[in-house]
Amino acid sequence: MKLSAILVWALLCLSSVGFSQNLLVRGSVPLTPREDVAIVGTQAFAVGANSFTIVSFTNPASPSVVRTVSPGVGTLSAVAVRGDFAYCAGQSNGVVVIDIDNAASPSWVRNVQAAAPIRDVAVGDTFLAAATGLNVTLYGLSDPDQPHLLAAFGRAANRVVIEAPSHKIHCAGTTGAFVLTWSVNQGNVTLSEDDEYGSTEYTNVSLAYEYVNFAQGLQFTALHPNNYSLAGQYGAAGQIRGLASGSDFSLIGLATGGVEYLVQTGNAPQFSSSVQATGGVNALAVSQDDHWVLAATTAGVTVIENSPLDADDPLPVPHEFSLSAYPNPFNGSTTVTLVGTLREAAELTVYDVIGREVLKGALKSSTQLDFSKLSAGSYLVKVSSPEAGSRPCA
Repeated sequence: MKLSAILVWALLCLSSVGFSQNLLVRGSVPLTPREDVAIVGTQAFAVGANSFTIVSFTNPASPSVVRTVSPGVGTLSAVAVRGDFAYCAGQSNGVVVIDIDNAASPSWVRNVQAAAPIRDVAVGDTFLAAATGLNVTLYGLSDPDQPHLLAAFGRAANRVVIEAPSHKIHCAGTTGAFVLTWSVNQGNVTLSEDDEYGSTEYTNVSLAYEYVNFAQGLQFTALHPNNYSLAGQYGAAGQIRGLASGSDFSLIGLATGGVEYLVQTGNAPQFSSSVQATGGVNALAVSQDDHWVLAATTAGVTVIENSPLDADDPLPVPHEFSLSAYPNPFNGSTTVTLVGTLREAAELTVYDVIGREVLKGALKSSTQLDFSKLSAGSYLVKVSSPEAGSRPCA
């Protein structure tokens, strides 16, 4: 007998007064799949399978490739930039150092070997942290073209971010979120675990002004950085692949290509707006002034502008808008009903729990969804409208 499927919902209560930020896609440049991206000024540094690419977005509507380097080390999974050098996670080839002093002619400098394949790198002040499946490693950058090993801590991590003034490394670990601190005694550097949260695997981490944020699957989790206590959570409409934070906001990038803006002026992250990047998002980066967002995607790099809305032009969203499904759980089919009104056409999209699109169609006051060809399980729904933007419903 076929088991039932379940639609998961979240009530949306919207007012005509919106948040003050808006995301706008300005342009994109096609490349082979990009795993990560960093921003300096109006240049993006994007990495993927055996390639390091510098992209100029001086003209955001028409970003262009400045130069590509293929250092012959296989997949580059992450990149961090400091001064005249880019530091890449070279998997089994260690930290790959690239000289970017001349953007038109970047050059491979060296590989700094590690005890295990490097998954991620982060820079802060004169320090570089690397995440591996074996440990978290701290390097010194006093000689920036040759990172030197300072210390290692034996706990696996997928992603890391450095809070240099506090001598902290925040880690998205394979067995929970955790934070390391480093200390120096007579020239010797020691890494020690300071705090942790949860026991499941986290795939992303970022630092906002007042929070340290983690992502895992469909869930965004904000913690207080001083004691790693829970501040708030947000459920995304698809699998979160990219995560970046600005002064008082965070952005999540979905495997389906969506980029969602979350306001973090309070403990509970609040959805503000979203856009669709070209290709599924693998990573995000925010410029130092918070104005530009770069998405590393399966199709290349997408340039997104983060701009304030006119205070006299509030978001034209309905006062009340919610969805319901009956029956739920269900076998074979269910009917989705819209509660409230939309002045413009809306589109309904259904995703499975790993973010794959499985159904799509127009949303009417009552819409029947046919799941007869899909397997049992939980599904998530997103509604998109020119009037209300793209709003997650799970």
